[in-house]
Amino acid sequence: MFVCLCLLAVLSQMGMAAASSETVTIVDYTGRSVEVPSPVETMISLSSYASEILCALGGVDKIVGRDSYSTYPPSLDDLPIVGQSSYSPSIELILELDPDLVIADTMLTDDNREKIESGGVPVMVIRSGDPERTMAIIRDLGTVLDRNERAEELVAFIDRYHSIVEERTAGLEEEDKPVVLGEWASPWNAATPGTGFGDKIAAAGGVSIAADETPGSYMVVSSEWVAERNPDVIIFQKSGKNHTLEGLEETRNGILSRSGLADVKAVKDGRVYVVTSGVMGGAPSIISDLYFAKWFHPDLFEDIDPEKVHEELVRKFFDLELEGVYVFP
Repeated sequence: MFVCLCLLAVLSQMGMAAASSETVTIVDYTGRSVEVPSPVETMISLSSYASEILCALGGVDKIVGRDSYSTYPPSLDDLPIVGQSSYSPSIELILELDPDLVIADTMLTDDNREKIESGGVPVMVIRSGDPERTMAIIRDLGTVLDRNERAEELVAFIDRYHSIVEERTAGLEEEDKPVVLGEWASPWNAATPGTGFGDKIAAAGGVSIAADETPGSYMVVSSEWVAERNPDVIIFQKSGKNHTLEGLEETRNGILSRSGLADVKAVKDGRVYVVTSGVMGGAPSIISDLYFAKWFHPDLFEDIDPEKVHEELVRKFFDLELEGVYVFP
């Protein structure tokens, strides 16, 4: 009897070991196949967008380290910071925490990725942007967490509003689409098609002012260059979180008073907007899509209130009330 019990105990332990050694394979944004323990137990997120999605899926307890921009939801505040961003991770701290997986964005260099992977930690690179890519990220992270049902709930929420934008802009002629200058983080830093910002402009029924330039990157332009292309709309994206209404208004006023832009249509018509990174990627990315669509085509989206949708998203997936400001005006 004693021998049988011992044998059962050994077999049970072997079964547990086999279960814990199961993996799933995720093809990340770079095209690499990443083998991840399933379900993952510990993760480091070097992307604020990934951190938000993980928390929306109920995975905050799996995160053991974060980048300095991962500050929402507030439950992330007590976690150790292991790098300012994906561009500047602390390899030593990451390997010391020995996570099952590191999630980073495209700012992670090949050299740093190799160093982390050489330490035995798989790395998954994501890139947020248009709704389709965001929904793919949510599904991948749902698979990693073994929370596919929750992931599909979030995907369904995003897809409901994405479909509205897609359907209402599908029949637009090119001449009905506004030309948009999208500036990321600093003045004159213009988004081209193929960047996350550029993709969002296109998805909302706009045309990037840099449509004829080399796609996939940001380019520094001049006031003369902008004035010559005469955009209908200007959107400036401010990085970081916890912005004030006064701060966003000051940024907008600075754009309106820039030298050389007084005769540009966007300035003359008051179609100058400021958006924060808090709604540009990750789980809340659909919110900026709705704002963009409404700014570009107010008649088509008169019945849509992006702030109300944002409130619904925050309550449903973060169990919080919406606070702070994310756009102006």
